[in-house]
Amino acid sequence: MAWILFSSALALIAALSFFLREWLRKRMIRERKLPPGPTGWPVFGSLHLLGKLPHQDLHQLAKKYGPIMYMRLGLVPTVVVSSPRAAESILKTHDLVFANRPPNEAAKYISYEQKNVSFAPYGSYWRNVRKMCTLELLSNHKINSFMSTRKEELALLIGSIKDASRERAAVDLSAKVSSLSADISCRMVFGKKYMEKEFDEKGFKPVIHEGMRLTASFNLGDYIPPIAPLDIQGLTKRMKAVGKVFDDFFEKIIDEHIEFKDETRTRDFVDVMLDFLGSEETEYRIGRDNIKAIMLAFGLVTPRANHLCAAPTYRLKL
Repeated sequence: MAWILFSSALALIAALSFFLREWLRKRMIRERKLPPGPTGWPVFGSLHLLGKLPHQDLHQLAKKYGPIMYMRLGLVPTVVVSSPRAAESILKTHDLVFANRPPNEAAKYISYEQKNVSFAPYGSYWRNVRKMCTLELLSNHKINSFMSTRKEELALLIGSIKDASRERAAVDLSAKVSSLSADISCRMVFGKKYMEKEFDEKGFKPVIHEGMRLTASFNLGDYIPPIAPLDIQGLTKRMKAVGKVFDDFFEKIIDEHIEFKDETRTRDFVDVMLDFLGSEETEYRIGRDNIKAIMLAFGLVTPRANHLCAAPTYRLKL
């Protein structure tokens, strides 16, 4: 009997706390004069208003509430902008105010807790990593140092096309060019090309595609963080599995570079980053996880490539 009374009291206190919090939140919203928008439900906010085509749902809501609209997605306060003028103001004029990147489960488990330049929160770490990538990895001097690599891969491509021509075989030129881009990027980032089975027994394509699906999936834990540890949708378990495959592969690459240093070959991106590993004499204070996160940002996959990679191809000069 005492236990029932105690449980009831706890439930009552929790309910009162919740409604008090909601009342205070709504009062703060009124005082802050936020843009108009749907009221939303407790906890879930306006998530129920978004279906399989959220961009169309947001468009319909914008017709009702205007080009700048406030809504809560779960517990996350969100401003939706639908007009070009307002978008320019946010992305250009006031870009620093909106430059931060909110945390999410995919970045936590796949991208080393937001350590890569794509997911890192705006701040000193992001600025230093961006500076390192710009000055040390993607500078004109560094990109030009891979000229011979690009010529070698281009010669291999031309040779394979000539062989196919002699045999009167059809050539999928799009796939060939995609593979060329991936091979060049792979050698720039990792120092050599890796075939599928060197990445994982399943091959890299299924793992990469799984990672992309998980990153793009709607995860309730991103919008209601207190329930994220429950992994209601089973996404966190899958993210951890994909993250482990990436981590094992990147650990292998780092160990290979540390064990087999070759001063005669062109230094790849991993070589450059390892120079800063654990250093206290440089502004680039990075550890192994930071290096792996940056490798992940550069070592993506082109869907039709035969090897792991795809990276800063926009900087290549063939």
